[in-house]
Amino acid sequence: MRKNQLFEKLRADQVVLGLTNMYPAAGIIEGMGRGWDFIWIDGQHGEMSYDSCLHATQACAAAGIDSLIRVPGDEYSTLGRFADLAPAAIMVPMVDTPEQAEVIVQGLHFPPLGNRSYGGRRVIDLDGREFYKRKLLVVVQIETLGAVERAEAIAAVEGVDVLFFGPDDMKMRMGIPINTQITDHPKLAAALEKTVTAASNAGGWAATVAGTPAGLEMTVEMGYRMLVGGGDIGFLRTLSASRVSWSSRGVPGRSRHRRGRRCVLRLGS
Repeated sequence: MRKNQLFEKLRADQVVLGLTNMYPAAGIIEGMGRGWDFIWIDGQHGEMSYDSCLHATQACAAAGIDSLIRVPGDEYSTLGRFADLAPAAIMVPMVDTPEQAEVIVQGLHFPPLGNRSYGGRRVIDLDGREFYKRKLLVVVQIETLGAVERAEAIAAVEGVDVLFFGPDDMKMRMGIPINTQITDHPKLAAALEKTVTAASNAGGWAATVAGTPAGLEMTVEMGYRMLVGGGDIGFLRTLSASRVSWSSRGVPGRSRHRRGRRCVLRLGS
């Protein structure tokens, strides 16, 4: 049976870095995924169907990278169906209470801890009929002020492995401009600290998005061990914008068509 390498790295206190995949194109993972510890396949806000999540998970396996699927919700049928794709981790958005976390554990863990239904084509094909013995990381997203306040209780639910701090949702709820870096506001820093402390006290791990060197340094020092360093759209857009900016300064034979033109592109994800 395959080992869950993502879990093994976290257990060894390694910092793991992830790339977000939002476009339903498995070739993106094959083309730019190598070198990352995991791929975050976004089934909530990405342009992903169930089939494209399957193909992305298969591409991860072919490239030797662990996969994390963010599911669209916490319904029992949703949790089991995506877990049967055999990712290393399942992430559930908007987890506000320990009671909600307990429902998620029921849907993702097999008895005696949970109540997940046995079966699934891909999990059996890859790991045999004892696939249920393979570790599945359960990641819950802390994205509201109430969730931060209840982070200790959420992390203490048996079967929850990782608290994932959602910085963008938190900025909106705190009234902080959306493009503010996590290093640039004391309220964000305090919420990040509270989340990682809760995860650590429960014997688990904390995760977040940290797309700058300063953000990575700050969160690692806090104790975060699972970090998302960027996404497919961000990297594609950034390189595209840099090439457009370069060409706008004057390409031989084309500069007369671009006189006075300025190219301004927003690089947000």
